[in-house]
Amino acid sequence: MKNFKITLICTTLAFSGAASAGWLDFLNQADDAAETVQKTTSTIKTINNASQNTQAVAQTAQVGLVDTLVKQLGVTPAQATGGSGALFQVAKSKMTDAAFGQLSQSVPGMDGLLAAAPKTQPASATGDLLSGLAAASGNSTLVDAASLVSTFQQLNLSEGMISQFTPIVVDYVRQNGGELTANLLQTALSGS
Repeated sequence: MKNFKITLICTTLAFSGAASAGWLDFLNQADDAAETVQKTTSTIKTINNASQNTQAVAQTAQVGLVDTLVKQLGVTPAQATGGSGALFQVAKSKMTDAAFGQLSQSVPGMDGLLAAAPKTQPASATGDLLSGLAAASGNSTLVDAASLVSTFQQLNLSEGMISQFTPIVVDYVRQNGGELTANLLQTALSGS
């Protein structure tokens, strides 16, 4: 009988240890699951923050060119947007679709800039004469120059501002699109 009790106690202890281990494993699995949920939540938050930061960077880059022109030249945002858009319109007319596509990738909001440039209309008799002479010469560089003068006059900017806008716009493209893209823009604007 004594051996039976000892065997019963040993068996009970053996099974109770296994049962306790099962409960302990179950509790550990719950802790592991909670930790996995926390890590997943943290990863989702990181992805959402990165997405928001990317959008903020894109918005900053879009405003960056206009802000740079406003700060460096003392022009209004409308003048900066319209003037840079006019330069990009000239570049677009001189560049292949592929080259302009590459340029557009380095300037966020390119469509908005192009749309902001006033339609070419000579603002004065001098503008009419300049446009007429340029057209008569058949020189597309002169026609583009006359167009830019007209556009800048419509923005209440002097023709001298064209030469101030151009290096800032080209430098912006260099910083955002690289040397090759900036050279493509410079070549298109210089008429070479």
